[in-house]
Amino acid sequence: MEILSQKELVHPAQIKSSQNEKTNTGIKFYIYAVAFAALLSAVGILWDISWHESIGRDRFLTPPHILIYLGAIFGGAFSAIQVLYNTFTATEKTKGSFVKVWGIFYASLGSLFCIWGAIAMLTSAPFDNWWHSAYGLDVKVFSPPHALLLLGIFFLEFGGCISICKYLNLANPSDKSLRTLQILFVIAASSLLCLIYTISNPVIKIRAMRGALFYQTVAAISLLILPALSRSLRMKWGMTAIAVGYFILQASVNWILQMFHAEPKLGPILTHTTHFQPEMFPMLIMIPAIFMDLVMLKSKSNDWMKSFFLSLIFVLLMVAIQYPFSGFLLQSPHSRNWFFGGDAWFFGAPPDSPYRFKFSPTDIQKPLQFIVGIFGAVIIGTIISRISLRWGNWMLRIQR
Repeated sequence: MEILSQKELVHPAQIKSSQNEKTNTGIKFYIYAVAFAALLSAVGILWDISWHESIGRDRFLTPPHILIYLGAIFGGAFSAIQVLYNTFTATEKTKGSFVKVWGIFYASLGSLFCIWGAIAMLTSAPFDNWWHSAYGLDVKVFSPPHALLLLGIFFLEFGGCISICKYLNLANPSDKSLRTLQILFVIAASSLLCLIYTISNPVIKIRAMRGALFYQTVAAISLLILPALSRSLRMKWGMTAIAVGYFILQASVNWILQMFHAEPKLGPILTHTTHFQPEMFPMLIMIPAIFMDLVMLKSKSNDWMKSFFLSLIFVLLMVAIQYPFSGFLLQSPHSRNWFFGGDAWFFGAPPDSPYRFKFSPTDIQKPLQFIVGIFGAVIIGTIISRISLRWGNWMLRIQR
């Protein structure tokens, strides 16, 4: 992947600032920690959902819960250590590169997001345990403690992106550490994208791919995240890299989990399963991401026209890919294997459901309504893309 030069990407005021500042080519350890924390949290959420669908909630400290809270501890603790280190060891000259908090502490902007996210995640743990004790083991996914946990993970992973972004902005193209920073950024950004897709699971699912709401939702999420974070990444194929990272993350968790034994423990048990049930096969967003990167590389138009083309390409390619692919994943016997996970099924659903391996009539939207909805998805995507590009410009100026 070819790296864009600073002059192509950076605001002129920032170029001048960067030229006057000596760049430290070493990567601080807490940057590795926050990227690792983002990955742990994303894997933990995917594993936890599979745990609920394969076993049910049998106890509080399940392995996926431990993984999620380890992510909070890693991200929060190392960010807090970095804040204390900056506060008590930084010189007056270097303190200008940090955010002053409460008139005492000196922190990077990303570390503040990580700390807030970690506090929310760890606070949700006893809250969630009490909630299940009060209302039962089988409760709604979006209960208040779960909402607090997901919000905390979002801030943790977003903070990881911001933390790495600062050092990407200060690095020169010749720095040996730049490639490592880009890899760490892709890990954090892919984890963030995977989290938001997972939160949107009620809408983003195989059975929803024959309706326009699916494409409206995916367009809103993808076109908010990919253009902005791609600009921050300073890589020609930034959107493709993040999209591939999402695919590898989701697919790897699906493939690995199915290798392990799991039996349901929470009734009613209507379908007996013997291994962890995978989540939906990841969407093939890397294909439209390639063409969106080409738009950003070749287009000479303003950001509004770029936003329109990004949205149009993304929505039309997603329809062309996911609409028929959903039929394969749900209906084809060739998808019912370890790779695609087409035979995954919730233990609380009857095994002989008439629509287990086919779409129900309510899943398929009428052609005219679908076309109108896709037109709406392009409009939504255009507005979101413009916001994303503006957001990406802001991230390019982060130096604290």
